[in-house]
Amino acid sequence: MSTFTFLGIILLVASILLFAYQAMTAFMEMGTSNEFKFENINLADILDVSAAEWSEEISIVYLQGLAETLLTMPLAILLLTGAIFFFLIHAFTSEKQIRKK
Repeated sequence: MSTFTFLGIILLVASILLFAYQAMTAFMEMGTSNEFKFENINLADILDVSAAEWSEEISIVYLQGLAETLLTMPLAILLLTGAIFFFLIHAFTSEKQIRKK
């Protein structure tokens, strides 16, 4: 197992656990009412306000939009995207092994 596969598995497990945590939290907050409120955790919620404001100081508009998108994107999706990225790196950089019968 390569390092890229190991990182991909860690990010995939973290993404699944975070999604399960958010679903359990939504069910616990529902209580006896019929209102299901699923709230995503994103980087803006985790980071300090001063750390999140650096995206407004970027002078290039496209990079500023990209930074704001990454800050507001659900963290579970970011982790899943990272896992897929590392799995693809492993798929394209690993040596192909042919099994001999």
